[in-house]
Amino acid sequence: MKRIAIVGAGNAGSITALYIHNEIIEDKEITIYHSPHEHPMEKVGQGTVNPILELIHESLGCNWYDNPLEATIKTGILYEGWGKKQDKIFHPFALHEVAAHFVPQKLSKTVLESGFFNIIEKTIDNPEEEIDADMIFDCRGRHNRDSSNYDILINPLNSVLLAHKEGKDPDLTYTRTVATPNGWAFVIPNVDSVSYGYLYNDTITSTQVAREDFMDRFRIYQDSLPLSFENYVAKNMFVGERTILQGNMYGFLEPMESTSINLCTHLCEQAFGKDKVSSNNIMRRIVKELETFILWHYQFGSKYDTPFWEYAKSLPFNPDNKFKSIINGSLTEYGFWQKESFNNWKDGVGNIRNAVIEYIR
Repeated sequence: MKRIAIVGAGNAGSITALYIHNEIIEDKEITIYHSPHEHPMEKVGQGTVNPILELIHESLGCNWYDNPLEATIKTGILYEGWGKKQDKIFHPFALHEVAAHFVPQKLSKTVLESGFFNIIEKTIDNPEEEIDADMIFDCRGRHNRDSSNYDILINPLNSVLLAHKEGKDPDLTYTRTVATPNGWAFVIPNVDSVSYGYLYNDTITSTQVAREDFMDRFRIYQDSLPLSFENYVAKNMFVGERTILQGNMYGFLEPMESTSINLCTHLCEQAFGKDKVSSNNIMRRIVKELETFILWHYQFGSKYDTPFWEYAKSLPFNPDNKFKSIINGSLTEYGFWQKESFNNWKDGVGNIRNAVIEYIR
């Protein structure tokens, strides 16, 4: 029997537990260590992409009637104010492949109460010294990271303000991704409320200016203290003798494309690979493709000609040959995205093909 420990019960810990329970190996024992009072999760909705719903359904039996996650249907992503061609660009999901928004605390609670896992409430400071297991997935978030094991990812954002507005919006069945003069904001529907996040760069825009625009633009009456973040990825997902970095302990990239949970499932798969060097290289390549795809969205600016958008467009954008191939139409997928995603953005912002090729040259 393989003994597997998971440190943390947030999104990364919960998805890791479900994925290993459902997908990886037959003979295993999974123990989740968590300390909910020390590092509580942010009270904000979470968007997913399509494959995660299949995992949650198959593992926990959740559906749209029996819905302990308080999930809402996500039919796509509406980009507002991006590029110069159209004010609104809708990225649809197929009618039979909707995704979801959900409340992270509810996912954690459902996983912890599922009966599939051993649960230990305990603060873990040094996983390899404190835990007796064959494999340890470190999902403790951004805290206690060894900075020497991380590379910075290129991205124009480093701060966010969060807000929560009571009352359901019955017409909102998609994620809104709204360009602002200082960055962009997400709007996520919950079953009884709407979650907002205003992302900006505090070296360009003061928190006071960001807060004023946030509150005025979305009629927000109270928001959170600003949260600062870095965009980063671990040089090596394997540390010590038995530990695998997972979730925000492995890496973080701004939430534009809701990729964090999907990234967790890929990392789980690679963690059980026979060649650690190869597995680590595969994960690094996936993250670099995510970085490229997200940076690509900023290259065409927004309806705002402001210092933030000038900075965002000036960031180094060096797409690889694989990216060039999907733009040219000779490749059908890149990272987590199919060709249709690229065509959708192309139709929305204008002639992207020539612009991207100029960057490559």
